[in-house]
Amino acid sequence: MRGREGRNLVRDGRTHMTEDAQPLEPASAEQTWHELDTLVEESARLSRLDIPRAKFCAELLERVVTGLGAVGGAVWTRGLNGRVQQEYQLNPAHPWLADHGDGGDRHGRQIELVLSTGKARLVPPRRQPTAEDPVCNPTGFLLILCPWIVDRVPAGVLEVFQRPDGGPQAEQGYLKFAEVMSELVADYDRNCQLRSFRREAADSGRLQQFVRDVHGSFDLLATAYTIANEGRRLLECDRLSVLVCRGRRYRLLAISGVDTFHRRANVVRRLERLTRAVAATGEPLWYPDSQGDRAAVIEELLSAYLDESHVRSIAIVPLLPDATEPSSQPRQAVGVLVAESFCGGLDARQRALLLGAGTHVALALRNTLEWEAVPFVHLLRRVRGWMRVRSLLKGTLALACAAGILAAIVLSRTDFDIRADGELQPQGMRDVFARTDGVVSDLRVEHGERVQAGQLLAVLRRPQLDFEFKQVWGELQTARQKLAGVEAERLQLPRETEEQRRHYSQLTAQDEELHEGIRSLEAQYAVLQQKQSECEVRSPMQGQVLTWNVQQLLEDRPVQRGQVLLTVGDLSGPWRLELRVPDRHAAYVLQAQQERGEHLEVAYLLTMQPGTRLRGTIRQMGMRSEVLESGEACVMALVDIDRESLPELVPGAGVKAAISCGRRSVGYVWLHDFLDAIRTWFFF
Repeated sequence: MRGREGRNLVRDGRTHMTEDAQPLEPASAEQTWHELDTLVEESARLSRLDIPRAKFCAELLERVVTGLGAVGGAVWTRGLNGRVQQEYQLNPAHPWLADHGDGGDRHGRQIELVLSTGKARLVPPRRQPTAEDPVCNPTGFLLILCPWIVDRVPAGVLEVFQRPDGGPQAEQGYLKFAEVMSELVADYDRNCQLRSFRREAADSGRLQQFVRDVHGSFDLLATAYTIANEGRRLLECDRLSVLVCRGRRYRLLAISGVDTFHRRANVVRRLERLTRAVAATGEPLWYPDSQGDRAAVIEELLSAYLDESHVRSIAIVPLLPDATEPSSQPRQAVGVLVAESFCGGLDARQRALLLGAGTHVALALRNTLEWEAVPFVHLLRRVRGWMRVRSLLKGTLALACAAGILAAIVLSRTDFDIRADGELQPQGMRDVFARTDGVVSDLRVEHGERVQAGQLLAVLRRPQLDFEFKQVWGELQTARQKLAGVEAERLQLPRETEEQRRHYSQLTAQDEELHEGIRSLEAQYAVLQQKQSECEVRSPMQGQVLTWNVQQLLEDRPVQRGQVLLTVGDLSGPWRLELRVPDRHAAYVLQAQQERGEHLEVAYLLTMQPGTRLRGTIRQMGMRSEVLESGEACVMALVDIDRESLPELVPGAGVKAAISCGRRSVGYVWLHDFLDAIRTWFFF
């Protein structure tokens, strides 16, 4: 609110503030209102300044207390957790106002109530809470509570501890002056939000330019130096370093403002050791903040680096890949950003920019590393440079040699086989699942033991179920005994008098109630019997127990519903080979089946006996891809094999297989994976 508007509101309360007090002289009254106008003007100018919130609250509250001649006051705001908190307090003058225990909680709830209503109010001294209005005031002061609103949302409350010696109209004048000052607090909040939005917009523009710069090249070293130099300008720090993961180590690639550096220098080695330890945690390191939360190893490496580099503050941010991308390997940082300052530390804005830029830097480094991993990429670059500087004759001869080699590779033909891994399994094999939660108390089979269909394999124990079973059974027996007693009493009871007939009616109602209770308990008992039967684990088929070391695996072990307990298989029946054809190669197998119109031949060997080469034919290919636990996508294929040709039948034996897909050119057989990768990169 501007100072002129505040002056008008204050002058509206001039007559109210002086009704019950002795009238002032015109000159004295004019001086008083001039002082109040001056306070409002000063507070309005203060609300437009870019100063810390604590300083603003302190100076504003001093002006409010001075202008009203009050004892003290406080400023309350709504915190990030949604609850009110005291921003600043001046002269509490009463234990209830300064207490942070139970009284402080009741005081905070009172502020919450005023803030939720959004309306200013006066709370007289010694006021007790009522059912209609729970606001209380155990002090001897008049409490003036004025909330302020920012963007139609109550943001805080200005509280003033006023002496209770003014009249009703004077108190209304106090309230109007406090409302004017609370509006100035709202103006300060709006100005702070506006300045924050402007800074965020400026930082966003700089960050977008930084993102465009770091994604402008596929050269790893050039990208690293772009990140270091442009990132230093973005963060406004003294030095920014970029390290990239190489195996299990992190190698320093670029330092802002430095073209070359000595890789064997102590400061470089200690920085690489420190970043390796920090990257293993996956969490950023901020120094000098959070000193007590770091591991002892990191603390030791950090101290050694600080002694060598003489920096005042350091921030180490691991560049983790995108968490939404599927991966079978644990997330490892592709690189590390190290921001350093020699004079002071990084503020909250710089930290937010560093974390925001880290996401884009991780993507840029990952793209350049993947490009560097492409086969022959460095050779192609050298050939391109060599062709530019050599003579035309030498280039023509080299091109002719390359064309001859390429023609030989294209025209020569060889067998095109698709490699796949698999397992040898009997066709009749079933997993035995737990039908309920419990503890295996009675295990009745061992590894290799033959079982029949429906044979009891194990019994699960559920203490809670046993307790409920006995409890329901006891309640059922008790109810039946009560019913028998009620029926016997009712048969023997005469019905001559009115009292006897009334008692007979009560017994009849009790009899019906017991019947209904018994029916309910019998239903519960039947349900518990059904649950009890689920604790029995039975074999789904005839065969042998294939699970190894059954006693150690299951005896006295807790299990969950749906958990696989045992595996039963029929080893005397037919066997089959289950192959996992990689998803990227499944199309070749399907195409070969369509072209030849017959089942494809498969050559395989057992990993337990690699010297014996066996053969079979594909009987069926899966209709969709399956994702394994390792994260690899594959298509399942069933292979018919000759059971008699197998040297030894071991369920789950590993198999290496080659599926014959006809004959293709040598170049296609050698480079079909590379050609598929080129097609993928070209179209996507």
